[in-house]
Amino acid sequence: MYQNKRSDAFRFSLNTPLVCYFEVTNINGTSTSSTPVKANLMDISNSGCKIVTPLNLNAASNKLKIILHVQLQEELLKLNGSIRWQLQSTNTLNHYGVNFIMNESEKRHLHARLRTLTALRKITVN
Repeated sequence: MYQNKRSDAFRFSLNTPLVCYFEVTNINGTSTSSTPVKANLMDISNSGCKIVTPLNLNAASNKLKIILHVQLQEELLKLNGSIRWQLQSTNTLNHYGVNFIMNESEKRHLHARLRTLTALRKITVN
């Protein structure tokens, strides 16, 4: 199912999880619209991130595409992605791995924002 992409140059961990929102835009190839759902952003890289939310999306049974809304300093980023894996850690929290769907320009823009947050010591590089 999921191939680990730990060959990414950097994975940035947030010192404090950052509140973000996501919308499900596609389920199993069918376009859909959803109300934004609150989640916590745990870590992020140029190619994806990990979010935690109480919502159970049954990612093992569904192909899901999302738009992640995350505020990095003064800029609200809307990042397209797909859910790659799900792990239920407790009865109330689900962890999701998101693979971003971005072009090279969007990846460079995200990386520049992440480097700025690193300089401000709001995130750490793993």
